[in-house]
Amino acid sequence: MKISLSTHLTFLLHRHGWPAAIGLLLMAAVWPLAHFGADSARIETVALHQAQAAERERKTRQPDPKADQLTRLAEFEAGLPLAEGALQAVRHIHRSAAEHEVELSTGEYRLVSEPGGRLQRYQITLPAGGTYPNLRAWMADVLNELPTMALDELSLKRNEVGESQVQARVRWSFYLKAP
Repeated sequence: MKISLSTHLTFLLHRHGWPAAIGLLLMAAVWPLAHFGADSARIETVALHQAQAAERERKTRQPDPKADQLTRLAEFEAGLPLAEGALQAVRHIHRSAAEHEVELSTGEYRLVSEPGGRLQRYQITLPAGGTYPNLRAWMADVLNELPTMALDELSLKRNEVGESQVQARVRWSFYLKAP
């Protein structure tokens, strides 16, 4: 005995009721949205994976072994800022500290000539205060924006164990071309 599709659907509707029918209709309506949304997300994921692979490849690429050390050193020195760049670096440090709610006290600024006479190092020592996440964000911002800046020393201190404010002493070195 063969049962027609309409008879079978009528039986299922009476057996499970109208909530099941509404649920099936909603599932049928949502399926195309989910399917096409997943396709665009899949395409975006593949593009992101390709971009990550390219970035990883670029970072792990070794310098050309044929290029001698003098050529690489000359390229490095060509990228160093002139002495006027020190003032811009100090301004960026203070601007970034204000943006990240880090309080800076009066610091010590010294210009040190490196042996060999081709480089100068502007040494900046700053007492700073703020929360630990704010201090980290400030230092990361400075290091990301100023590629010739180096963080030489960092010391942290809290007055009490539960206190959120941290007192820090930060020593930076900003490398410049010698005049």
